[in-house]
Amino acid sequence: MNTKEYIESGILEEYVLGTVSPQEKREVECMSSIYPEIRQELDQLSAALEEYAQTLRREPPADIKTWLLNELEFGTSLNTDVNESAQSTDTESAEITETPIRPLYSKEEYPNSRPTFRVTWLVAASLGLIVLVFAYFLYSQLQGSQQTLSSLRSANQELTEEVRLLRAHQAESDQTLAILKEPGTRVIRLNPTDSTTSNLATIYWNASTGQVNLEIDSLVRPPETQQYQLWAIVDGKPVDAGVFDVGETTRVVQQTKKFLKADAFAITLERRGGSPTPTLSTMVVLGNVNS
Repeated sequence: MNTKEYIESGILEEYVLGTVSPQEKREVECMSSIYPEIRQELDQLSAALEEYAQTLRREPPADIKTWLLNELEFGTSLNTDVNESAQSTDTESAEITETPIRPLYSKEEYPNSRPTFRVTWLVAASLGLIVLVFAYFLYSQLQGSQQTLSSLRSANQELTEEVRLLRAHQAESDQTLAILKEPGTRVIRLNPTDSTTSNLATIYWNASTGQVNLEIDSLVRPPETQQYQLWAIVDGKPVDAGVFDVGETTRVVQQTKKFLKADAFAITLERRGGSPTPTLSTMVVLGNVNS
C-alpha cells in the first residue's frame, strides 16, 4: 500500500476533527496500528490541533472565586443556624430559613467568562476544511500531471517507432546503393503477370559473382500457410532460387543461391516451405534478363 498517498488523502485530518464516518474511523485506527508512518502523522496532527486549542484558552476573571463564595453565603447561613438553635428550645416548631438558590454563572455580569469550546471547534473545523480543499487541489493537480505524463509517454513511443522505421529504410537504401555500385550488377524489373504495368519487385543480379538480391516493392503479404518463391529461368528451365517472406520493414532480401547464368526471373506463391516445381497458375511476377 502507498502510505504517502493515504496520508495526503486528507482522511487523517478529518479523523482528528471527528468528521469521519464510523467505517472510516475504524479504517484509520486499523491503518495507524499497521503502518508506523501513519501513526506518526496522526499523532502530529492531534498534537497540532491540541496546541492550537490551547492558544484559544481563556482564564476566568480573577474575582470569580470571591463572587462564588458570596453567592453561596456560607458565612451568613452558618451564623443564622447557630443563633436559631440557641434561641429556640422547641426544634420541632422552629422555622427553617430557606436560602434562595441563585445561579453560579451570570452572562450579564460576566460576559467574558463564557466557555470557548464552541469557538475552538469552529476554528478547528474551518482549519480541517481548508486542509481538505488544499488536499483535493493537490490531488487534482497530480491527476492532471499523470495524464500529461501518460500522453507524453505514448507520443514518445510513437516517435521511437517512427525513428526505428526510418533507420531501417535508410539502412536498406544504403544497402541497395552499395549493391548498385558493384561492377556487373544488373537491374531486372519483375512486372506482374496481369495487365498492370507497375512492377512489384526488382532483381539486382550480378552475373560476375552470381549474387541475387531481391527488392520487394509492393508485394502483398500472403497468408501464414503460404510463402513466395523465387525462380531463375536457366536454359528454359525453372530453377529454385529460394523462398522469402514479406516483412513490415525489410524490403531487400539477399538470396543464398547464386546464378552465373539466367534468362529470366519469376516469383510464384507456393505453400510454406516452397515447392520443387513452380505452380504456373500462382505466378505473380516475371522479368526477362535481356528486356
